[in-house]
Amino acid sequence: MNDLPDPGERIAALRLSTLPFVTARRLRVLLAHGRPSTIVERLRDGDRDWDPVVRTLLSFRPANAAGRSLDEMWSAALRPTTTSRVSSLELPPHVDVRVLGMPGYPDCLALDPAAPAVLFSRGDANTLAGRRVAIVGTRNATEHGRGAARRFGAELSEAGVEVVSGLARGVDAAAHRGVLDSGGAGRPVAVVASGLDVVYPPEHERLWSSVGERGFLCTESPPGTVPEPFRFPLRNRIIAAMSEIVLVIESRLEGGSLITVREALQRGVTVMAVPGATSTRASQGTNMLIRDGALVAIDTDDVLAVLGLDNRRATGRFDPRVAPTGIDARILDLFDAEPLSLDDVATRARVAVGASFGATAVSLGRLETSGWLICTGGWFERAHV
Repeated sequence: MNDLPDPGERIAALRLSTLPFVTARRLRVLLAHGRPSTIVERLRDGDRDWDPVVRTLLSFRPANAAGRSLDEMWSAALRPTTTSRVSSLELPPHVDVRVLGMPGYPDCLALDPAAPAVLFSRGDANTLAGRRVAIVGTRNATEHGRGAARRFGAELSEAGVEVVSGLARGVDAAAHRGVLDSGGAGRPVAVVASGLDVVYPPEHERLWSSVGERGFLCTESPPGTVPEPFRFPLRNRIIAAMSEIVLVIESRLEGGSLITVREALQRGVTVMAVPGATSTRASQGTNMLIRDGALVAIDTDDVLAVLGLDNRRATGRFDPRVAPTGIDARILDLFDAEPLSLDDVATRARVAVGASFGATAVSLGRLETSGWLICTGGWFERAHV
């Protein structure tokens, strides 16, 4: 999936993205009316022949713009003068530009009502054609949370699922490291809040590079943009829009991951959560999500089942029974091909396990209930699936 092939269009899209007081919505309105180069020319030349929607937009005067309209400010910014930073902008190397409504724009975002009008990216956009699960959570993750994120990321990748996240500290970074370390077919997808040349947090520089080289790294923020706080919630809507499932691993009650959840629910995207200890603040948000109806994810198979990729039953060897533990496992090991009576089992259990008659009888009941033994006429034997 190639980006804009025309260098002129790429530069024009970059310049529109850096106009003063431009927003994602305003940029969508402009680019709905033509190619980036055409819009630049019309704004620069003071064209007045716009439809009513654009005329209303251009006449708007932001509160802190010294009484100037968007029309005046954008026209001035796009004119080639020594004081115009916008008119002289160039793209950094290895940055692709993708414009809504034009070839190369990701299909999974194209119909979203809040789709970014311009997307700056590195890596292979075809990654987004695969099955996609977002893993999000708190920056202040516990060791358990980081371990869970890494495990889910690795196992989803091994199942061929692309893992979407925001490259933040904590859960995000752990999930992507899991993907990169797994060697699986699923690749990392990252949506960041700053420009692609402004790594945040700074210690993730190598992780950013790895995601861009082995997966897909993108942002709606033009190069040079610093990670201002308001940009992170905007980034989260893109994560939600790209994903088929949003999996939350550790979240406080007022965390950015819950913004992603809200954006996902507005789009009909399934939300899953990993339960955590009720005594830790890091799990308050995830436990609340489960209480309010989010699907529970104990392990990766739960996510794959919701995604429709649970292949455990694809072979004839799938065993749905819960594996016995403790004394139950040791008593089950006493069985071979021949049926045994209760007295036979009790005798063997007393010698091999040191179990009492009562403990043996209770264990046999559990093994029968869980499907590991069959009792016929007082004789117990192994059940096979």
